[in-house]
Amino acid sequence: MSDAPETRPCPDCASPVRAANQSFCDGCGAFLRWDAPAATTREEPEEVTAPLPAVPPERETEPETPDRAPEPVREAPHAPEPPAPHHPPAPSPDTVARSLLVPVPEDRPSEPAVASPVLPARPEAARPAVRAAEAATPVPGGTPCPACSLANAPGRHFCRFCATPMVPERLSTAEGPYAGRRPGLARDRSRWIVRALIAAGVAAVVVGGVLGGPPAARAVQDHFATRVPVHPVSWTASHSAPNQEPKLAGDGYSNTWWGTGYAGDSEGQYLEAAFAEPTDLLSLLITPGSSKNTTQADGQATPRTFDLVVKDASGEIRVSHHRINDGGTQRVDLRVRDALSVRLVLRTAWRADPRKQVAVAELEFFGRSVT
Repeated sequence: MSDAPETRPCPDCASPVRAANQSFCDGCGAFLRWDAPAATTREEPEEVTAPLPAVPPERETEPETPDRAPEPVREAPHAPEPPAPHHPPAPSPDTVARSLLVPVPEDRPSEPAVASPVLPARPEAARPAVRAAEAATPVPGGTPCPACSLANAPGRHFCRFCATPMVPERLSTAEGPYAGRRPGLARDRSRWIVRALIAAGVAAVVVGGVLGGPPAARAVQDHFATRVPVHPVSWTASHSAPNQEPKLAGDGYSNTWWGTGYAGDSEGQYLEAAFAEPTDLLSLLITPGSSKNTTQADGQATPRTFDLVVKDASGEIRVSHHRINDGGTQRVDLRVRDALSVRLVLRTAWRADPRKQVAVAELEFFGRSVT
């Protein structure tokens, strides 16, 4: 038996390859050097194939000549037929791809690492570094902590091991309060004086509210109360001019008026209005003269100063003094509870003349709304 080289199938075309050190397949031209390790990794039983018989080289055909007899063909010795080759499964795409790769030397210099791209975002703050806890080593000759009894360096206000204050709050230090400690308030007699004044003010307010509370409350109510007109039921006067009766001062017309019938100031003359029941009066409107138009040459004299005499349901009489301008409707505040009558007493007059008399065109009263 001749020593024939071992054969193995080609991983691409399954053709038998006769040389172990053959680099390319004779059938398909595939590169075979990388297939050797890959073929050894397959967990398949190796098949032993018999060596192929040597094929004699073909002889060149010579032209036949008539004078030369053909030589008899010698039959080759009968050799045992090799078993049918086992066709392995079709190679995977990875094997085909590896066969097309170009080998790269292993001593190639490595490329520098490139950071992977990231999306833009808010920069993250650096996290604090965690340090190991220091060993609780007491300071020799230091001040002992009142809580843990470990010695601290002189001059510390808090223990470096348990953070307990080293100086009690009741004791004061010569250098003053340390950081984090509120200084004590100065306790002197001025604080007691201020407290006494505040207490006296509060007491005065309470007493004033008790004694003068109702009048003060009524004054506030009268100031913000809704005013409604109040109509008297009767009008009287000390004296009247012909056709100038007292009721003309409350008829609602400003071109009709009440006149005293006397020339000059008419001091002491009065006009009085009475109500049917006790009424809370807040104010009154007076239109002095014979008309609202004070530029009329034939206008009468107007009241300048006068007194208002108010009589309430209890029989008490209240007198107030007032002064108004020459002409035009003007407001006078009263603020009287349970009034029964109001009397206007003349004192002085504007434009007093022997040919003129003091006149009042309109007198209107306003009280508190019951709603």
